[in-house]
Amino acid sequence: MTRAPDADSLRAWREQQLAANAVTDPQARRSALQALQARRREITDELGRSMLSRLLSAPAGSLAARDAWLAWFWFNHFNVFWAKDLVGAALPDYLDEAIAPRIRGSFADLLEAVVSHPAMLVYLDNARNAVGQLNENLARELLELHTLGVDGGYTQADVQAVARLLTGFGLRPMRERIASLAPPYPMRERGEFRFDPRRHDPHDKLVLGRRIASAGYDELPALCDWLGRQPSTARHLARRLARFLLGDAPPAGLEADASQAFIASGGRIDAMLAVLEPAAVAAPPGDTLKLPLRWLVDAVGLLADGRPVVDVAPLQPWLIRLGQPLFGRGTPDGYPLSGADWTSSAQLVQRFQVARELVALQGRIHGEDPAANEPSMAGPRRDASTAARLLESAPVRAMRERLGASSRGVLASAASPAEALALLLVSPEFMTR
Repeated sequence: MTRAPDADSLRAWREQQLAANAVTDPQARRSALQALQARRREITDELGRSMLSRLLSAPAGSLAARDAWLAWFWFNHFNVFWAKDLVGAALPDYLDEAIAPRIRGSFADLLEAVVSHPAMLVYLDNARNAVGQLNENLARELLELHTLGVDGGYTQADVQAVARLLTGFGLRPMRERIASLAPPYPMRERGEFRFDPRRHDPHDKLVLGRRIASAGYDELPALCDWLGRQPSTARHLARRLARFLLGDAPPAGLEADASQAFIASGGRIDAMLAVLEPAAVAAPPGDTLKLPLRWLVDAVGLLADGRPVVDVAPLQPWLIRLGQPLFGRGTPDGYPLSGADWTSSAQLVQRFQVARELVALQGRIHGEDPAANEPSMAGPRRDASTAARLLESAPVRAMRERLGASSRGVLASAASPAEALALLLVSPEFMTR
């Protein structure tokens, strides 16, 4: 199988890691490792800018925009943390090759692609999972977070069976060793992934009452198909997707309808979306606080006024301050999808500060005269003129018409157009959906 360029980049990163670890001089080794980690950070930042550009460039409500948000949703559902070992270097391939092409297809196919990807295998320690050295981390999260849910009815015996099934699913070795025994099943490779049958438990496994016959790599698609057909999986996924698309209080019965559509289709994501997406379009504004990422993307889009977004670099530091850096969630549960989890006073204060900085950096974000963001005698006048123009732009006027009396009063008391724009971005009407 031909490897994608991102997979080649991951191989290069692993070669660099191997070379750095082989350096004997302590200072030189420290420098080599620092360069390695800097490259991992660079790859992660590049991917973050690409994701933000996709979210901002697609017309609101278009299929491209919906798909960009769905890709983020599924990455968050199958969360990995960029700073663990090779994960940051593996992220482009993980997002663009494993996740993005499968966001509307078979859930079992998406699950198989994610579970067998180096980013997930390293993040949840399955690269060390071998017969006689069982590691249950990926198996447990696969059942609890990725499929059935915490109340999905699985047992510790199911966790152990899945962990046994996942033995031998790991990475291609950096330096091949000569095998002394013929493998009992075919070896499978894809990029830096390898299924090594010599590390695999060769016995049948019993998962949720179903016996999965010993078959090497092919046990994984059988498991994914079985988990994707479980009613608990359907309910868990429908609940999360409904809250992501419609907020904390979806219409009564909608989750059940989406769950039933998923089951009837044999585990198709698009069947759920056929129920949920039209409901999301038709839903009136609600009172669910937007997640920081959505709020920031919406804010940049509101102030764009038809101008392209050409510099997304300021957005990543803002997301760090807002508590939701891209690829920065350290735990496998991903960022909370409920607005209620983002309502602390410290987070809301940060939104106001970021709103003021966003208004001030319009020239940079939209590729206008760079001097607009440099201190000068003309700078304040230019900034004031830009803010005044944006305050009267069609999107901003439409948003102002949605404001209640209290928010209108706050905006009317603003000392300047720039302050009025910042206050608009942190109004309850704009921060909720």
